[in-house]
Amino acid sequence: MDVFGNGRGIGITDALHDAAEWPTIVLFGVITQLGDGWFLFLLGGSLYVAGDELPRWGIERRHGLFVFGLVLTYVALIGVLKNIFQLPRPPGAAEPIMLQWLPAAFTVILDSITTADGPGFPSGHALGSTMVWGGLALVIHRGSFRTRIGVATALVVLISVSRLILGVHYAIDVVIGVGLGVIVLGTLYWFADTGSDPGRVFLVAVGIGLLGLVVGITFDSVAAIGGAVGGWIVWRAVAETTPAHPTNRREVLAGFLVLGLVAGLFAVLSAVKPPLPVTFFGTAVAVGGVVGAPLLGERHA
Repeated sequence: MDVFGNGRGIGITDALHDAAEWPTIVLFGVITQLGDGWFLFLLGGSLYVAGDELPRWGIERRHGLFVFGLVLTYVALIGVLKNIFQLPRPPGAAEPIMLQWLPAAFTVILDSITTADGPGFPSGHALGSTMVWGGLALVIHRGSFRTRIGVATALVVLISVSRLILGVHYAIDVVIGVGLGVIVLGTLYWFADTGSDPGRVFLVAVGIGLLGLVVGITFDSVAAIGGAVGGWIVWRAVAETTPAHPTNRREVLAGFLVLGLVAGLFAVLSAVKPPLPVTFFGTAVAVGGVVGAPLLGERHA
């Protein structure tokens, strides 16, 4: 254990990255994906696309968009915070597990889910999972409120602990991440009229992204701005002129098709890191497409 390493509390050292501990590392590497940006993006997008009928998740479409907006806000916010603080991760955070018998393709995946680099404060997984899973607990209509909050809390704790077990964060990183996530979520839930006006969350994401450009221009900030702008424009242009009616299978299938294409586009953009104008317009069109697909289906129903 690295006690009060870098003056920031407890971090799990690279001892756990010994090959003898690889089953534990792999398990928590999988768990930590529940708070990873790609998973939260697909979760928020799926909640929005599915609406309140297919499957019957007990969530209205505008509330699903509220959760989707929380994802974009988180991406913008964590980029700003990490650029401001620039605090390192624990020693060994970027060191992969050495398993000679594992095929190369699986080694790449294992490294991706069990290591991390770049600034470590605050924990993005702790912040994002608190905002998104907590936001889902607030707007979904299944089960009691106490049960929903309890499940969300358990997930956030499990994800946060996974970051410590993997040795990619100090304890203070995840504690501050969770605390800040609670504050931001509560503020956005109030500002968005208990999640009923998701467009406001998209505007907040734009504002935070613009602040991020002042602190330091990054791919994440530009992508968050583009996605939030595209989503807000389409939501305001289409939703306000489309009469509400029950979701049908055609709308859902079209929405999930677009969501899958957008996820692939984001993966390409993240890997290639194109010029920032391309990133902005690409993400604006992508998120706008996700928001617009089911709404246009409603318009033509």
